Amino acid sequence: MRLILQKPLTKYFIAVLVILVLCFLSRNSALQFAFKKAQTYSLVNYDVILNASSIRFSGFYNIELKDVTLQPQGADTFVRVAEVSLNLSLLDLLTAKIGFDEVKVHNALITAYHQPERNNLRFLNSIGKTKATSTAASKTNYRKLALNLKSKLVRAFNTAFELENIQLLYQDSAASENVLIPLIRYDLVILSGSVINQTLHDTITLSGKVLDRNKSYHFEAQHNNVAAYLPFLNREHSLKCSFKSITASLDFENGSNELQITTNVQTENFHFNHWRLANDDVVFEHAEFTGQLNVRNDAVELDSSSTIKFKNVTTQLFANYHVQPNAVFTAHVHIPETVSDTFFHGLPQGMFNTLKGISCTGSLVYDLFFQINAQQPDSLVFNSSLTRKNFSIKHYGAENYTRMNEPFTYQAYDKDRFVRKIEISSANPYFTPLNRISDYLVKSVLQSEDPSFMLHRGFLPESFRESIIKNYKERRFARGGSTISMQLVKNVFLSRDKTISRKAEEALIVYLIENLRLVPKERMLEIYLNVIEWGPNVYGIGEASRFYFSKSPSELTLQESIFLAGIIPRPKYFKYQFDAAGNLKPYLSDYFRILAGRMDFKGWITPVDTSGFLPNVKLKGAALRMVVPSDTVIMPEEEELP
Repeated sequence: MRLILQKPLTKYFIAVLVILVLCFLSRNSALQFAFKKAQTYSLVNYDVILNASSIRFSGFYNIELKDVTLQPQGADTFVRVAEVSLNLSLLDLLTAKIGFDEVKVHNALITAYHQPERNNLRFLNSIGKTKATSTAASKTNYRKLALNLKSKLVRAFNTAFELENIQLLYQDSAASENVLIPLIRYDLVILSGSVINQTLHDTITLSGKVLDRNKSYHFEAQHNNVAAYLPFLNREHSLKCSFKSITASLDFENGSNELQITTNVQTENFHFNHWRLANDDVVFEHAEFTGQLNVRNDAVELDSSSTIKFKNVTTQLFANYHVQPNAVFTAHVHIPETVSDTFFHGLPQGMFNTLKGISCTGSLVYDLFFQINAQQPDSLVFNSSLTRKNFSIKHYGAENYTRMNEPFTYQAYDKDRFVRKIEISSANPYFTPLNRISDYLVKSVLQSEDPSFMLHRGFLPESFRESIIKNYKERRFARGGSTISMQLVKNVFLSRDKTISRKAEEALIVYLIENLRLVPKERMLEIYLNVIEWGPNVYGIGEASRFYFSKSPSELTLQESIFLAGIIPRPKYFKYQFDAAGNLKPYLSDYFRILAGRMDFKGWITPVDTSGFLPNVKLKGAALRMVVPSDTVIMPEEEELP
């Protein structure tokens, strides 16, 4: 019986041995054939020529390539590599896959040009493109997608690699980069190496460790020159950043219904710069994010245990996006009760500059809740609140917001261009106290710009909500939600930059002024009416009433007041509302009647004021001289509406 069993085993062993011998003897021929197929594929699909002076097996599993080049047709060589060593994965071969246990690349030069007359990067546009397929009936399975990405990450960490003397040269029309990788090595457990920005003599040291090859990883980066932005990011109108150190960990836990991804990222002296965020670097001296992402088939959720810390201020985060039955996104941001000085001192440098050095008593609590249904955007929920407890200001920072109560000098700008200084005091012959401005003008401006100004505390949550809905529907920034308080703070204390930083600082200053009653509402309205632009180099109601009607602000009629209120959003376009004879165009009649009707409904004016009401506005003086037949620039009527 033993002999009968041994004969088949012997024959099987001999057959396997023969196959292995044949494979070993023909492996170089097979390798040459595979390389030629790769050459054909790169040429046909990417218009790139792949060459190597030598390609051969060294041992049974190791492949060596010499003098490898990658050159787009008709362009400069993109990659030159002196030596490449690939150690084939036996496990992958047994499953009919091509994979590598180890990859070594020595002495490589990557040269990239992105210029109109010299460009060898166009072939990259075709990488990753696939034929369009219809997915209308299918829905994304987020857990399956996340597991696939995790599988690719695990596969990457199951490959050891060594990169030695790798140089990257880049040049476009505006800048150039010269980056050297002396050595980066990963042995399946430990990662170590460095990256040198040779242009700036700047070095980033890398290190890392695999705690569990299939689920847990740790990474660190140390930067020796915080003042230097990372290479390839120092571009105009693009993201720029630098740091002293970054530490990150990543852990996976695959449950029966969801994949949990836990991460912790800590950074020291992190500099972030983008023209949409702020004019200067935004600096986080110490920041830490701890989060757990729960990925299910039809939902992705940032667990409520997630936090982000800036210095000693902790913010709790929650977010959820699910697609059944409708796509709904929900977010909640909560800053628990925090000592006010801790809160303000935790604000990042480069933002909130006027608050720098402020000292307060008491504590603050912040909450924001946001929810939108993609199919029902009108049901959007937006609630934001900053609650104070025994809060007061002991010492102002770089700016004293109560200075608006006294005479001061206002600096008028036309967008980013400084125009002139305006004295907010009796020293200015055009300055007009609130009690000497026509009540018609005051009510018209309030109704047009901010009907609830005298009642709210700087913000109109419903206005914000409506703005978000409109912007979401139109997929653009079509409407803002600024109150008179916000416009005034922006014009008096801040720059005109359209940055997130400026908007956030504006909101915080408005909160302080309004909720601590630092400036009375009447004084804020008085300043607003005396500084806003009302025409070409026309600032304040004193100048405007004379420019348009050759009269004082106290003499303005209801019709004249509604006209002036209507041109505030775009004062330089006032002349397009008149015909060549100086008469208001007929399409404005509805606007005048609507605004007057709303003021009548609120009791701000009487029925007598609107009896026989007609939008009869007659220009005089300098404004009339600007409305002439030679002006042939016609604005579309929908653009003329204020």
